[in-house]
Amino acid sequence: MNTKEVVLQELEKNRGIYISGQELADRLKISRTAIWKAINALKSDGFIIDSQTKRGYKLDDASDMISVPGIKEYLIPELKDIDIILYDEIDSTNTEAKRLLYSGEIKNFTCLVSDYQTSGRGRTGKSFKSYKGTGIYYSIILKPKDNFDFSYFDLVTIRSAVSVSKAIEKLLKESPQIKWVNDIYLKGKKVCGILSELDADFESKTVSSIIVGIGINLKYPPKLDEEIKDIFGALNTDILRNKIIASLLNEFYLSYYEKETESILKYYKDHSLVLGKEVFYELNGQKKQGKAIDINNKGNLLVNVNGKEEILSSGEVSIKGDFLNKK
Repeated sequence: MNTKEVVLQELEKNRGIYISGQELADRLKISRTAIWKAINALKSDGFIIDSQTKRGYKLDDASDMISVPGIKEYLIPELKDIDIILYDEIDSTNTEAKRLLYSGEIKNFTCLVSDYQTSGRGRTGKSFKSYKGTGIYYSIILKPKDNFDFSYFDLVTIRSAVSVSKAIEKLLKESPQIKWVNDIYLKGKKVCGILSELDADFESKTVSSIIVGIGINLKYPPKLDEEIKDIFGALNTDILRNKIIASLLNEFYLSYYEKETESILKYYKDHSLVLGKEVFYELNGQKKQGKAIDINNKGNLLVNVNGKEEILSSGEVSIKGDFLNKK
């Protein structure tokens, strides 16, 4: 870390408390002048830091700038050493993750976070709309073990959806619902979308990487695009974004590495927005309708169509009837 980052790390550890310049200099073993320069640089970046003679410096409780030290302050011990890369603006964190993977060595669980995406992507080639300053957009790069089974790829998205839902529950004390396979709804509005992508050699049946991209709406923008205004939802919270990001990463780690598939699927089903409902979908180029009845151990959706069971391993479903604005 550079001087600015180590100073910010100390301020984050003592958020809301004054620390004298001399104490900072002693702790970090750098000069008072270096501390002063770092504080001014942080203020220029947008951090709210109060400076008072004889009291020192204090990172204001309301300062809500995303930062690596700020995120790491709330991470569980297992994630303290992960690489986090921040962007003010980017085309897509998933696209950038691919560029990084092709250009050099990337550690497992490297996380890319951006305040804004100009070309966010969703499933089935759709775009994912973002609005500057109103959301969190991040991608996690995973390096799975050699025995990763392609046919269980949907479970990556299932585990991701569960992690987001659990983080929202803990932070907001709300109960989200999951629309198979990758959307999170809160009070009938979509607050999160997930895109999982696999880089694999299908001949050797080896997986080099998995990228999980997640976009979460935190606030409502001043004006919504017409095509999404009826479905767009937001968490509407003043919780610090660093804390939200850390909570999301913590829950992802636990859901991906610690929780058994059985418990993940139980949670997913318990919070499902589609099970028991009539759904529309497309299979092999045909538009169909049936009743969503279950999710199997691979994360596939089982649909009953006129007494026959069909298995959906990809694609998207829409729900018949009015489910918006409902809990």
